[in-house]
Parts: sequence; C-alpha cells; structure tokens
Amino acid sequence: MKDAKQTKVGEEGSVLIIALLIMVLLTVVGLSVTRTTDIDIQIAKNDQFHKTAFFNADSGVYTTPKLISLCMDNGAEQSLTNINYLGTAGTFYREIMGYDAHDASSDIGFSLGGFGVSVDVNRTGQQNLAGGGVEFASGAEGVGVGSAGGVAIFFDMDSFGNGPDASLSNVGALYRKVVGVGGGL
Repeated sequence: MKDAKQTKVGEEGSVLIIALLIMVLLTVVGLSVTRTTDIDIQIAKNDQFHKTAFFNADSGVYTTPKLISLCMDNGAEQSLTNINYLGTAGTFYREIMGYDAHDASSDIGFSLGGFGVSVDVNRTGQQNLAGGGVEFASGAEGVGVGSAGGVAIFFDMDSFGNGPDASLSNVGALYRKVVGVGGGL
C-alpha cells in the first residue's frame, strides 16, 4: 500500500502559490471597485453642487421680473428685505427705465442658503403692442382700452448663482414687461 501523504516530486507548495495568486487577484479587483466607488461619489457631489448653483441662478431669473415690475409701478427702487441694489442708489431704477446706459456690472444681489445670487439687467428696447389705445392714436378713451395692448419693454437678464465648493452657474433669460399689466413671471 502507498502512503497517503506521498507527494509527487516538484509539487510541494503549489496550492499555497495558487491561493496567494487568487488573493492578489481579489485584492486588485477590490481596490478597483473601491476606486470606482470613490469616483462615483465625487461625481455625485459635483452634480449636487452644480444643481445648487443652477437653482440659485434660476431663482434670480424668477425674482428679477417681479422686482422690475414693482419698481416701475411705484416709480422708484423699492426697499425689500434681502434684496441688495449693487450700484449707487437709484442706478437700478434708472437703468430699467432707460435713463442710463447699461453697465456691465450686476444690478441686484441676494443670498439663498448662504450662497450669493447676482443679476445683471439690460433694457434692450421697447415696442408698442397691437390692440391698445396707442395703436389707434386715440389715447386712454380709444378702442382697445383695457385690453393687453400698450407698451412692452424688453430686458435681458444674466443671473449668476453660487453653490458649494466654488461652483457657479449662469442662467440667461429674456423678459417682456407690459406697462400697466401687473406681475412678472
């Protein structure tokens, strides 16, 4: 009978070497998965930061038309909580009314969740609208009084929103203010 512990010549320790190779392979796969997970987490964080900046910039696009309407309807800049006029006093009103030329600096600013939003407003022109007393040269008593006719004033808005980790987003929009009609967006 042969001994159960008998080994062939040259095969001593081959199981150990194969086990070590498998462990090295599994370690490399594990490190690769860990690295991929870290990259995916960083991508998700960057996406969240960008979305925060975008939503902040987008809020500037929705806030500014309301502020333009309020200022035009009341004939002056309005003092509102958390809204800062970034130029000298009266500059925003004078620009939206067309009295002063557009400057390249932001006109209003405010803060959302600790991050800044700034908006530059540029009055680009105006147009008489069909259907109002202006169209028929008859004044306030003419045909079309009370309709949506009148004067439309056009604005370009560039809104910049900040987010975490120095993220920044810019949203551009066009706005048409119809004089005498309430509201904004």
